[in-house]
Amino acid sequence: MNERPILIHTHGIGTIDYSSMLPGELRMVDDLATENGFDVVPGIFLGRDHIPGLMDVMSAWSANRESFPSILGFSVEGPLLGRTGGVPPRGIWSPTAREWESIAALGRLGLRYIVMGPDMGDLDDELDDGLTYRNVIDLCYANGVKIALGHFQHDAPERSAERTRALIAHVQDRYGPGPDVLLTDHLYNDMPRAFRHVWRTPEERSRRAEQLAPVLAADWESADLDRLLGPVPATLLRAARDGDLLPFLNFDGDHVDLAVCRRTVEYLGPERLIGITDDTSVPFLAGEKLHHREGSGLWYRGDGIVAAGSGGLATQRRNVSDIADTTAFEHLFRHNPRRALTPVRELVPAATATAPTGAALTGEGLGRV
Repeated sequence: MNERPILIHTHGIGTIDYSSMLPGELRMVDDLATENGFDVVPGIFLGRDHIPGLMDVMSAWSANRESFPSILGFSVEGPLLGRTGGVPPRGIWSPTAREWESIAALGRLGLRYIVMGPDMGDLDDELDDGLTYRNVIDLCYANGVKIALGHFQHDAPERSAERTRALIAHVQDRYGPGPDVLLTDHLYNDMPRAFRHVWRTPEERSRRAEQLAPVLAADWESADLDRLLGPVPATLLRAARDGDLLPFLNFDGDHVDLAVCRRTVEYLGPERLIGITDDTSVPFLAGEKLHHREGSGLWYRGDGIVAAGSGGLATQRRNVSDIADTTAFEHLFRHNPRRALTPVRELVPAATATAPTGAALTGEGLGRV
């Protein structure tokens, strides 16, 4: 089995933005990944008008997957996401029941996971034409698509945490037990927090020691993590400790301070985390121009919001080696991502994997990871 590191959450390579990738660019993606010694799961911010184009890309990959051994499948962020944070506007919209069927059906072409805001409604809230949030989750899993929890709302942390716990319980009850059936997006980023998780400007860094001290001084084993970190990150950490999900964490030092990363690894253990780059090499993402700021490896949108990183695998490896033992990188970037990409179960037959009032889906089954 190929045990190269996996970039499981990444947005671009070479000159290619995955959110606007064409079928003919799959060859370049695979060649660049192979040349750089890793496997890749291209991450796409999904706009409503891009579903047919994404289906073309994934159909081309699915029909010739042996020709693209370094591409292990695809991921999608959106469209059910909170509006706070680095989500391109085209990545947030409200699909119809038929559109949800089309999105879920991408699982039969290699869509491995989809990032959703677990607090966008209660499980039994109707999204469209009798289709509930619970139905959408089950539709995804019936087609082999795992849920990754992320891009939360920020206005009601306790409600967000409560809805997150309900979603975790539902997925574990139907598709568990075990952490591999449910993922998160980037831990601490784009979620309500009760603490400062990163200091990016000189002015911010002047307050780092003071603001970080309470987080590091606390014993996370006995502390009230809801009060210390916030209800949402505390809920995700407890779920990871309980074996109910696998969270993603960025070790580039720009998304999350490395001292916070170290404490998180100490609390969970590297066997319960997946390392991510959340990076791109191109100055645009899903139709938006990006730019760097002096002294930062982050890509920013025109409104000053962080969109992605640019620190690749070498940066992650170096930082992980500074904060954890020599085996941590293997867990974070090799073994655990591969666990996350393993199919949950045999796919439900296409004719039955539909929304309650929708038409039957079509497509081929998942391949091996």
